[in-house]
Amino acid sequence: MRDRKMIKRGGRTASRQTRPRMALDPVSLEILWSRLIAVSEEQAAMVWRTAFSSIVRESYDFTCVLLTPEGELLAQPYQSLPGFTRCASTVMRHFLERWQKWHPDDVAITNDPWLAAGHLHDIATAVPVFHRGKLVAFAANIAHQADIGGRGYSADANSIFEEGLALPPMKLYDAGRPVHEVLQIIAENVRVPDQVLGDIQAQIGAARLAARRVSELLDEVGMNDLSLVAREIMSRSEKAMRAAIGRVPDGEYTNEGIMDGFDEPLVIKLKATVRGENLELNFDGTSPQINKGINSCYNYTYGYAAFAVKAALEPLVPNNEGAYRPIVMKAPEASLVNSKRPAPGNSRGRVGHMIVPVVFGALAKAVPDAVPAEAGSPAPRLNFFGPLENGFEFQCLLITSGGLGASRDRDGLAGKSFPTNTKMASLEVMESSAPLRFLKRELVPDSGGAGRHRGGLAQELVVQVLGTKNIYVSTSSERIKNPPLGFGGGAGGAPAALHKNGSEYLAPKGRTMLRPLETVTVRTPGAGGYDRAAERDRNAIERDLASGYVTPESAKRDYGDVERSDRPAKGAGRLDDVGAAAEVPR
Repeated sequence: MRDRKMIKRGGRTASRQTRPRMALDPVSLEILWSRLIAVSEEQAAMVWRTAFSSIVRESYDFTCVLLTPEGELLAQPYQSLPGFTRCASTVMRHFLERWQKWHPDDVAITNDPWLAAGHLHDIATAVPVFHRGKLVAFAANIAHQADIGGRGYSADANSIFEEGLALPPMKLYDAGRPVHEVLQIIAENVRVPDQVLGDIQAQIGAARLAARRVSELLDEVGMNDLSLVAREIMSRSEKAMRAAIGRVPDGEYTNEGIMDGFDEPLVIKLKATVRGENLELNFDGTSPQINKGINSCYNYTYGYAAFAVKAALEPLVPNNEGAYRPIVMKAPEASLVNSKRPAPGNSRGRVGHMIVPVVFGALAKAVPDAVPAEAGSPAPRLNFFGPLENGFEFQCLLITSGGLGASRDRDGLAGKSFPTNTKMASLEVMESSAPLRFLKRELVPDSGGAGRHRGGLAQELVVQVLGTKNIYVSTSSERIKNPPLGFGGGAGGAPAALHKNGSEYLAPKGRTMLRPLETVTVRTPGAGGYDRAAERDRNAIERDLASGYVTPESAKRDYGDVERSDRPAKGAGRLDDVGAAAEVPR
């Protein structure tokens, strides 16, 4: 950047360029790119700090973005949900189709699954970013609401009409005037209106903050808009992604994933075609959509499919529209991965999370060293809800995590959220807001698949109902009949499991009434191992035994005779710090 005159206005520093346009040399571009990502990070921090619900504040089930005036993804925080990768840009384009003119104080909102993020619980908001009277960007975000009415977060609805309140694209603030009727409709249709309305206001406040920060950044660097920066960011990202695809041998690579389903198994089929610097993902042959709430919309499926490709081939380029231009997806209409109205989908994450291992499995046939074994995902989700002693309602969504799949270089980590970035809220927070007591949270020995590198361990939790009132739990589980697979001769992970009162059957996808003092036991899936168990280092086996990650019986079965160290066994232990417990010294 050349010399600029710096002047003071009202205590703020402004700048006046001495030439028509700033040259975007690589250093300047990197600085501006990082600043835009920092704005999206600050937007996310504000949502996190001001949200009312634990699903947003504790579990981080939201994402924030900056978009171009045309609705293209420009910047996104580093910790964002893969399933939302391009959902925000898709919903923004629908907003732009509806409204060509915007006021600086407008706020648009929708939770239409086929326009936004795939289920009614995810509410998308967007505000325009104006600089010196010109529309230069949009700040948008999507957040999972604690409740959206209907049957709540569950997999057993037969159509979207049972799943809750649908909000078509509308203005929640019209030129700064709140549309109170919309807010009242939302409040009257959800079980926890304070949390839902509080989270929506947190989203709006964060987006408005991002809008101010963008305008301040443009003032600081003396630019009129972001068009030049956006063009360079997307162009360079697209080139990097195309180069990564170009390193993959041309060909067609197929794979399929089997899901437990409901009455019968469901299949996700994929053919990945690489031609030069282009990649097509074709899901022809996938099971048709069903009348249960696990169907995935096109937007959501694309998010996880594209994430899997990028994670394997070019993980370091920050997310933006350019990085995904070389990845084309085809999916049959009215299928499990491209559902059509009125298919239910509140628990569409069960299908979405299966997309990643299916894509990884196809890519493994072309670039085997780039992908890990299958993770313990989709992990079960349990939504506890019902009356409190004071007559109000509560919602408590338990987001569990299985193990990470082992890879060429290391063992899989235990109890790690993947492919989503959401996490389980702290047990103390859930106990303080719901009539629940967590009696147990432990790693499960022998649950990670054996191999040269061992799969990450599963975890087991026991939850007890407190108080004097009956409550409900809606379960949404997979991997009970079809556990995660190993890679290159590695063993598969242990299956998931659900029980009531220790040993009674608990429906993996359904609603169950729970009485006071009854318990629910949930075990997440373990992850697959990598390469043959016979190749595992003896010292690694010894560390596993000392840590309690494997038992002597399974070590002998999987690895042969191994002398146990004299070091005291730690046991798998409670998950006070899953990350620390999961790390195995190298």
